Amino acid sequence: MTGCRAPNRFVLLLLSSMIAVACSQEQGDEPEKTTATAGSTARFDWYMQGTTPAGQTTITKNGDGKITNESFVHWNNREWTVHSELQLDKNGRIASQKITGISPFKSVIDEYFSYENGVASWGTPGESGSATTDEPAFYLPNESITFGAAGALVRAAYKNMDNSIDLFPNGRARVEKVKEVAVDTSEGEQTLSLFAIHGIGFTPTYLWFDENLDVVAFDFSGYLGMIPEGWDVSILTELSGVQSEADGEFIKQLAGDLATRPDIPVIFENVDVVDVVNGRLIEDQNVLIDNGVIRAVSGDAIESSTALRIDGSGKSLMPGLWDMHGHFSLSDGVLNIAGGITNVRDIGGVHEKTTQLIAKYDSGEIIGPNTVRAGFMDKAGPYASGWAAETLQDALDRVDFYAENGYIQIKLYSSIEPEWVAPIAERAHSHGMRLSGHIPAFMSAEQAIRAGYDEIQHINMVFLNFLAGDREDTRQQLRFTLYGDEAGNLDLNSEAVQEFFALLKENNVVIDPTAAIFDTSLRHLDGQPDPTFAAVVDHLPPSIARSLYNVEMNKRGQEDAWLRSAENQAAMLKALHDYGIQLVPGSDNMAAFTVHREIELYAEAGIPLVDVLRIATLDSARVAGVADRKGSIEVDKDADLILIDGNPFDDISAIRRTVLVMKGHTLYRPEDLYRAVGVKPFLPSTEM
Repeated sequence: MTGCRAPNRFVLLLLSSMIAVACSQEQGDEPEKTTATAGSTARFDWYMQGTTPAGQTTITKNGDGKITNESFVHWNNREWTVHSELQLDKNGRIASQKITGISPFKSVIDEYFSYENGVASWGTPGESGSATTDEPAFYLPNESITFGAAGALVRAAYKNMDNSIDLFPNGRARVEKVKEVAVDTSEGEQTLSLFAIHGIGFTPTYLWFDENLDVVAFDFSGYLGMIPEGWDVSILTELSGVQSEADGEFIKQLAGDLATRPDIPVIFENVDVVDVVNGRLIEDQNVLIDNGVIRAVSGDAIESSTALRIDGSGKSLMPGLWDMHGHFSLSDGVLNIAGGITNVRDIGGVHEKTTQLIAKYDSGEIIGPNTVRAGFMDKAGPYASGWAAETLQDALDRVDFYAENGYIQIKLYSSIEPEWVAPIAERAHSHGMRLSGHIPAFMSAEQAIRAGYDEIQHINMVFLNFLAGDREDTRQQLRFTLYGDEAGNLDLNSEAVQEFFALLKENNVVIDPTAAIFDTSLRHLDGQPDPTFAAVVDHLPPSIARSLYNVEMNKRGQEDAWLRSAENQAAMLKALHDYGIQLVPGSDNMAAFTVHREIELYAEAGIPLVDVLRIATLDSARVAGVADRKGSIEVDKDADLILIDGNPFDDISAIRRTVLVMKGHTLYRPEDLYRAVGVKPFLPSTEM
């Protein structure tokens, strides 16, 4: 969350403890097979984007079933520290576990699990529970998807006839061996096996095992990965490519089963059309789609002897929604389409990964939205994230690279030198590209705009123009804590703020607030569901739902001040809109559901629903440079359409109730898509 999305802490915690268990398991009467013998220590190195060192995990096995794990991983100004003590029983199952540490946003990690005399008990700062059972199961921690269980889980499940096993607190996981690859390591050639663990997330979790079924490597979308100490990092890159292909094949199967591609025209009949151009609902219309393009919108019946007719009675047909701050993974494509997000601006993915993924989206090989791309860059240094330039010339060359590869804009990050901004802006503008990003440290938002910024990512960066200016090192977590502590005290009617609004307006600067993620950081309290996902938490896979009750951001006893800042954030959104400054909705977090909440927050801030709907559709298309083809229901525009249950001009939350999605030539039933990724559907989809 909060900028350039990388793994959440539950993903990271998953990894190191996976290794801990995988390095020491006894399965029934089988001999223990591990690379780490009793009393041994195994070390693993972490890398960001396959190049930059990002930390280390150390696993110590004491020989009595006790395994300790010490991990420190740092990326994007996040520092994650964890200590785990794991005790296995004689059958290799987890008898007890204690997890402590500090999360990437400085909140306390404190989790326990025990299984004794048929009673399993667990607890975290956010929730706790217990269960009585004699059936063997594996604990699914709140702090991660499978913290402490994956290695043991794979061994145990792989022995069962259906390759599956029950989980605490609930659910069932299934494991599958996907691929074998021979790699040259510092210890010689080794054969590694890629396993998929189904049932613990939206899509499978992938891990690499050696011949003894010990976890040896992990890759998170090419962004962050881990391999044994001493192995060449190129091995991680190789494994990442193989894993991407395997994950793509899984999603490809979904596309074949869940996508309907009629080779005849489609007519939505008797449907209410959401006209975002004029801000009105046009009742009882008929909309003809042919070859992926809107051919007619009429109050009269449309004659056709061959068309597929879809009854839209009592439903509203509106343009597909936009996510203007997406960071892609394969599962995001399915979630986006199910949630009615037919268009996404990817704003900083790994070039090779993103390019391959978009090509598969565009071809229909896998399910996903139409996509435009923003190229990411930072300056190399201790706080760098993603692709990082050593010199200004490196940065300018990278702008040229992005232009040559079809990117529409450049996104700068927090370590960029302030004096680099103007020449980068000039180079980007010479290619017809826009410039946006975080405001670099020791630079104010006002200075960035005068240097050439066309857009600002994140609402906290607007406030920091006044709270930090060019005085503070906003590469650090100050950009979050200062925002929480002081944003509530900023007078939005002050002369300084009004002059800043005028500067934004004069320069046509767009604001990409990602308000939902900051609403979470400002208002979320332990034991309550994350406010961004409170409306959907009961529909999500258990491992994901449980993590949403734990707070990631440490408010340091300033809860009241942070609540005032949340209120002023909403007031800022309304003030920006009233001044005529363009907002665009973005997720920077869980796909689709975050955008839904983002749009609701604009409405809750007091922005008229007519304007909110236009922001989420046509205005975003304009900013992305494709409003001639997308963003509204008009003849000769692309058929990016969603059929929803309700009238969004009366109830903005109707955007959540999508019952059919059309992306170009293809129709999707959200009910089926949600089930495919472990989400309980919200309502039945329209029959075709």
